[in-house]
Amino acid sequence: MKRTVILFPTAFLMNLNLTLINFSVIFFLKDAIGIEASTIGWFFAVGACGYVTGLLGLRPIQNRIVPPLSMVLALFISILSIIMIISSKSAAAVLVFYFLFSLSPAFYWPQLMGWFSYNLGTRDLSSAISKFNISWSAGALLGPLLGGFLIEKGLLLPFYVDIAVLSAAALLIGVGLVFIRDMRSFPSHTKPAAGGAVNHEAGLEQKKDDSELINDGRGTVLRFIGWIGVFSTYIVLGLTNNIFPLFIRDNLGFGESAAGNILFVRGITTAVGFFITGRLIFWHFNRKVMIAVQVISVSAMILLLFIKTIPGFYVLFILYGFLFSMAYSNGIFHGSAGALDRGRRMALFEIFLTFGVITGSIGGGYLYQYFSIYAAFIFSAAVIFAGLAAQVLILVFSRKKQ
Repeated sequence: MKRTVILFPTAFLMNLNLTLINFSVIFFLKDAIGIEASTIGWFFAVGACGYVTGLLGLRPIQNRIVPPLSMVLALFISILSIIMIISSKSAAAVLVFYFLFSLSPAFYWPQLMGWFSYNLGTRDLSSAISKFNISWSAGALLGPLLGGFLIEKGLLLPFYVDIAVLSAAALLIGVGLVFIRDMRSFPSHTKPAAGGAVNHEAGLEQKKDDSELINDGRGTVLRFIGWIGVFSTYIVLGLTNNIFPLFIRDNLGFGESAAGNILFVRGITTAVGFFITGRLIFWHFNRKVMIAVQVISVSAMILLLFIKTIPGFYVLFILYGFLFSMAYSNGIFHGSAGALDRGRRMALFEIFLTFGVITGSIGGGYLYQYFSIYAAFIFSAAVIFAGLAAQVLILVFSRKKQ
């Protein structure tokens, strides 16, 4: 049995944890703590900063911890944070423990992504990335759906269920290490030889055959195009995941489950998109596809300005699910293809998407509270269009350089 039999289900459980708590904490902050939408946006931004802090500030510590231990540590920190959040009575206390909760995945995702891609060539990497994306996106689509259902039963019920989810993930890692030999094959973080060329990050993976490398292991310039696309789609994700549910309940008068259902449908199309990208290769190193995704993303945000009904939101969110899967696949594939330092590339990839969440949460929360959700849609469209312009400029200058 291969290690992915364990690692991909743990990716599902971790993202189920994250999306379940991030959805539920919106209503916990509003109903239990009494915080307004613009402040909730800042809470999610601070949480995203916690993740970036973990990726950047704690990277030296992570490089000294093997993936299994790092991932279990992340699960333990998450459980502790959840217990402290639901025990808190003030906004300041919730903010501190939500920051800690958001920091914990920094010990999880880069390690997991480096672990499952360990010793994989470009051909096998694309297939593995597709399966990984399907795994975590399945957790992403189930989290809001489950959260909406549980919140209507009890405000704290999602948090108790999530503790069980995290415990199951830790148990699964332990079982895999004991019973699956391939699970014990993971990156060992060793220092490069003194005076030698630093061509990969602290032994994160073994040196690849030269035929697999692009630009002597630096990778393709398309990684920048992909990362801009990920930043753009995560702006919309920050808005729709963290602010949009309040609009559905407080402005349209529907229950929390209605918002969860819309996000669930978007999650399904995202998972389907990941499945498709894993079966096709036409998008590999295809500049036109990457630009087209950005153009359609801008168009989708503009179309949202004319949507006033729940069925209309369903249609646009279905489209966005496909766009999200394509942008994410471009970012993760082109960031790691032909590169030696995949661990560092995965960390950069996570940083770009995190800054997208910060931008969407803060900007969307402020505009929703003081103007309308449609002002937030305009803001998102404008930022995505700026990203499109940046992508075009990068392609133009890279061609001139060549």
